[in-house]
Amino acid sequence: MSANFLLEWSSTALSLAFLLGLILRKTWAWPAGIISSALSVLLFYRVGLYAETGLYVVYVIMGIYGWNHWRENAVEDQVALVDLSIKTQRLALLGIPIALLLGAGLNSLPMVSYAYFDAFTTVFGLWATWQETRRIRTAFHYWIPLNIASVVLYGMKGLYVYAGLMVIYSIMSVVGYLNWRK
Repeated sequence: MSANFLLEWSSTALSLAFLLGLILRKTWAWPAGIISSALSVLLFYRVGLYAETGLYVVYVIMGIYGWNHWRENAVEDQVALVDLSIKTQRLALLGIPIALLLGAGLNSLPMVSYAYFDAFTTVFGLWATWQETRRIRTAFHYWIPLNIASVVLYGMKGLYVYAGLMVIYSIMSVVGYLNWRK
């Protein structure tokens, strides 16, 4: 059994626990997400997805931030959601030029894979994660297409467990969207 295989499966199990807890708005979700992200850092570095590696480093940091924020705002281990104005939501459009610049930078690195695709999922994954940490209701609006795109990216890299996880994440993101819009 290879190290990549073990990293992928361990991270997958913890990721599913994280997403389930997140959908239910439970603070206990965040430690599972933090550990899962740390394992993903190792895996993505090993397979040359450098933007994903950086993204998951940030996920670890944001996981700690989100866990603290959710604990501060929890009532009986559950948090209330908040809305973000349409005007503020438009800031997401800044992600397009940022992703293009990141993709250009990544494209110059040795052994990089799918630099622009990797950059777009990274930039918009950060936006969606920030929304999760702040309990913003529209986080799943971003996760649904991001998870579908990640199925393709991970499949192209031969990370079939992660690609399968993203299929499950895509379905669970729809459930999260329905649950968070209440």
